[in-house]
Amino acid sequence: MHREVFRLAIVLLYTTGLRRGELLRLTVGDYEPYEHTLVVRESKFHKSRLLPLSSDGYHELDAYLQARRARELPTSPETPLLWNRNRGGNGYTGTGIWMGIRALFRTAGIRTAAGRLPRVHDLRHNFGVQALLRWYRAGVDVQAKLPFLAAYMGHVSVISTEYYLHFIEEIAACASERFAKHCGGLIVGHCGDAGGAS
Repeated sequence: MHREVFRLAIVLLYTTGLRRGELLRLTVGDYEPYEHTLVVRESKFHKSRLLPLSSDGYHELDAYLQARRARELPTSPETPLLWNRNRGGNGYTGTGIWMGIRALFRTAGIRTAAGRLPRVHDLRHNFGVQALLRWYRAGVDVQAKLPFLAAYMGHVSVISTEYYLHFIEEIAACASERFAKHCGGLIVGHCGDAGGAS
């Protein structure tokens, strides 16, 4: 199940913004296949949360569990979601999952803009940034949505979420475009105009 485990791990990290430790602690019983949700139990700050999954996320989970059943591997509710035969059926360790994902990135030639291999945490950061971009593009009130993103990512406040939302070029362009659309007509003078604000 090595290939299936790492495919699922990357899909869940990318589409849910889970922390690595949260992913590793998931059990089969934490997935609700009819509601398409994951329960993240007692995570950082002792908070639990219910995550609705994207269609990509739950299709991957369904296919993964079906493959486990077809191979007659354990799928009881208490078994680790990322099942590892080499560890006697226990879940993967943080090092084990990271080394596998790192090897995949290296083989696929995936690098950051700085030329290094992405970290698992970069997938969580990307999740937050992509949510922000979707909201900007949809024209919704981004500030009003931030508490929902904070809750989904398991943060105690929006301040923690802002750490993930660096003002990257794409976000800056969306924000500038929105500002120009709504407030562009209010800017009438130039800084060098006589009598203008200095």
